Amino acid sequence: MADPNGSELLQCQLDIANSITDSDPNPMLSMDLDGRLVYANSAGVDLAKSWGIEIGSAMPSALVVNAIPNQVVALEIPVGARTYSFRVVSMPEFERIHVYATDVTATVSIAKFPEENPNPILRANTEGRVIYANSAARSIMESWGIEIGSLVPDELIRHARNPTESQLKMDCGPLTFSFRVVLVPELDFINIYGTDVTAIKTLTEFPDQNPNPVLRTDMGGTLLYANPAAAYILQQWDIDISDQIPDGVVMSAEHELVDDLEIEVGSRTYIFNMAAVPAFEFINIYGTDISAARDNEKILAKLAKYFSPQVYESIFSGDLEVEIQTKRKRLTVFFSDIQGFSQVTEQLEPEALTELITEYLTVMTDIAFKYGGTVDKYIGDAIMVFFGDPESAGIKEDALACIRMAIEMKASMYAIQNLWKSRGISQPLDIRIGIHTDICTVGNFGSNDRLDYTTIGNGVNLASRLESSAKPNQILISGDTYLLIKDEIDCIDLEPIRVKNMTHPIQVYEVRNDQKMNATIMEIDETKDGFSLFIDPGVIKNVDKKREALERAIAILNRMG
Repeated sequence: MADPNGSELLQCQLDIANSITDSDPNPMLSMDLDGRLVYANSAGVDLAKSWGIEIGSAMPSALVVNAIPNQVVALEIPVGARTYSFRVVSMPEFERIHVYATDVTATVSIAKFPEENPNPILRANTEGRVIYANSAARSIMESWGIEIGSLVPDELIRHARNPTESQLKMDCGPLTFSFRVVLVPELDFINIYGTDVTAIKTLTEFPDQNPNPVLRTDMGGTLLYANPAAAYILQQWDIDISDQIPDGVVMSAEHELVDDLEIEVGSRTYIFNMAAVPAFEFINIYGTDISAARDNEKILAKLAKYFSPQVYESIFSGDLEVEIQTKRKRLTVFFSDIQGFSQVTEQLEPEALTELITEYLTVMTDIAFKYGGTVDKYIGDAIMVFFGDPESAGIKEDALACIRMAIEMKASMYAIQNLWKSRGISQPLDIRIGIHTDICTVGNFGSNDRLDYTTIGNGVNLASRLESSAKPNQILISGDTYLLIKDEIDCIDLEPIRVKNMTHPIQVYEVRNDQKMNATIMEIDETKDGFSLFIDPGVIKNVDKKREALERAIAILNRMG
């Protein structure tokens, strides 16, 4: 009796064999039982070329070993950059093995790509139930409160069925995503591709709520947007959307300047901070109106001229209260004046006198600030400076700073004298300096309406008396100051002197040189009978030119005998 199942299988094999046709768009190949290619339709020829084989060549082993009699074996094999699904059908009765191939590259890509994508990708069936979500989409599902098998939000399904709409933006927790919904009817699912647009949303939507001016331009400086707070700027620049903003602003953004750009706009002053965003091809310009701050700075700058820097900074930092308040403290007090200046004032017009005294006081004040002195007051050509308050480096260091300031002031007088001589003032103008260290009362003195930061006491009076007792170009210091500075400053011991309102003689010293300079290099000071020479190695510069001048002077003296 015949086997009905065997007959059916044979009939199936015959049907398959009869279906072989060159018109099939999918690759179809046939090999003998030894695994050698004996036939390929047009699409199969291209596939064979991808394997580098032709009629009579051995077929890939993966296909040969899966040619199992009386079975249909399905395989999925990559061929070059593509992936094929193969059905291997063995027909031993015909001594043939047929191979039917289908290109499944797209399907495989759709199935494998999402997990590797850093952006969220979800897949839902046509009912809208999630059947897959890559790792990047897990946070979105949590924000929606769904999981695999749950329905996605309705707007996504509606969006899939209306492909004419633009991408859909949705808030997902603290983030905002733009979704592209793609219906794939051939595979009965919907792909949902998400992109985090939180940063873009912040850049594009926030400026309207910003109380400060915000402008946006393209990379060439064409205005794309301005929030309401920028209306004044646009009015002053006389521009509107699509106009070019001032060149200086765009150049600052292109060069990525770190410092803020300060610009006068009409009657206001703005600081602009430029943030170029090349990824979106625009430049954000953030403005801050600092007009009030600049006006205050101008007022404070004017007030600062009435105070020493230390006092000014102490007041505005809060270290020094603006009230009547004093304290006892050891200070080093300095007085100086110009001998014979009163006679000069009688010979000059007020304008010339003002210019002259301003030049002198400016030089001396700069030197005082250099050494940290507190300039207390100007009294005509006289200057009072003290060290030790509101800032102090220590009693000894304060005294040394005062002495070194005095030495530099004395040295600077020679340049000032030459300047005055060039303006027709022939009378010698010599400085006298007195310095004393003592306990003084320092702080704010005055009334409830007006205060003066100063110092008073016997120590201040003695410093003033020493200055009036000093000879021209002499720095006279008290014994109290000498004990603090004697290890670093060369001084000459002078005879005690009597000063007004002091019952006993005062031991005094004349300052000569700073020992920090080379011990072999001493100050030279010689002025007499048409000859004037002063060399202070501590401040001299451009030594070569000075040497040439001395050589010319020596030549003149040699000719004179």
